[in-house]
Amino acid sequence: MIQTIKKLSKPMFFLSTIILYIILGFIVITSVPYAFYTEIYDIQKPLPFHGNTWLNPYKSCTFDNDNAGWKKSNFHGHSKEWGGLTDGKTDKDVFFKKYKSMGYHSIGLSNYQFISHDFAEDNGFVPCYEHGYNVWKRHHVCIGAQHVVWLDFIWGQSLHHKQTMINILKPTVQVLALAHPKFRNSFEPEDFAYLSNYDCIEVLNHYRTSDIHWDSALSNGHKAWIVADDDTHNVLDSGETGVCWTMIYAPNNGNQQEITTALKNGQAFGVQGKHGKMDIFPTLIHLTDSIYSITMMDTVESITMIGQNGKKLAVTLNSNHLDYILKKTDTYIRAIIKTPQTTLWLNPILRDSQTPIPQKNDIQTILYRLLWLIGYTIIIVFVWKKKSRKKHS
Repeated sequence: MIQTIKKLSKPMFFLSTIILYIILGFIVITSVPYAFYTEIYDIQKPLPFHGNTWLNPYKSCTFDNDNAGWKKSNFHGHSKEWGGLTDGKTDKDVFFKKYKSMGYHSIGLSNYQFISHDFAEDNGFVPCYEHGYNVWKRHHVCIGAQHVVWLDFIWGQSLHHKQTMINILKPTVQVLALAHPKFRNSFEPEDFAYLSNYDCIEVLNHYRTSDIHWDSALSNGHKAWIVADDDTHNVLDSGETGVCWTMIYAPNNGNQQEITTALKNGQAFGVQGKHGKMDIFPTLIHLTDSIYSITMMDTVESITMIGQNGKKLAVTLNSNHLDYILKKTDTYIRAIIKTPQTTLWLNPILRDSQTPIPQKNDIQTILYRLLWLIGYTIIIVFVWKKKSRKKHS
């Protein structure tokens, strides 16, 4: 390539050299996170949930006729931002008013790498943003964000890079959700067998439904709760607005702390519908030592119980109730309730056990970073020798 450049005229040679250095500089700059921030982990073989006790996230939740304690929320949506460079189609005021008109309590405006405080006086306000500008759309919904994290691995990402990014983001937010895993296969289902230290998975999103990824996490003993978000980029488009939302148990004032605490405790469920409207609601989600029971306010099309590895365990049709007898082989149970207009995705009950968080391997991390330093040294030597030859030519 250098020989080809030398055959060009002097202006073209100079321009080509500048372009070459710009490309080289861009590669070096974008590689810095890989070189100095990546951590290598001892990733252990995961285990399914186990033990004799069960955790029911809805144990302390109240279901009544008016459902006043449950707050309709969306934490992922876009307006115009960054001078219109991103693809949000409407202004913030239009975004906010549209969700208010559909009865939403928490309206998460989560523009890329930007926390908006425009509607901080609203009781349901929770600061959010969508983290990530890498080429594979490996994004995170940062709920209750303290500040924006600008670090990202913009090219390829191994399991170690994904876990590193999670660990960097987690202390800066109240709730960390992995965004739209199925969209562009940004996260593979196999990733969820090992990734840890996040709170939620964005299972429902108008782009994709990522239930396979959720079941992978749950089947490998990771306590991951659901969030459902529109991820709308045009709030006036009914096909992507008011179609996926999260119902959160916040019976008091529904402020930021109550909302985020409920999400972290699994006191929520996801909904798919239209225009933010539900035609069905649970009246009982009950767990004993041997039976898991769900009762709905009216007859539904189906109630389906799903367990280990996404296996369908039980189904009832045209009823408002299902009792499921727990088996010794069951590790978690999650339910999907359907009507012709609405689908509810409940958080799982699960055997209450702990899954180890991957631990940093200090020696391998040092060796990994050392390899990058060697690579940087080679580049510096290459540039220095090229300049030396130019001076003597």
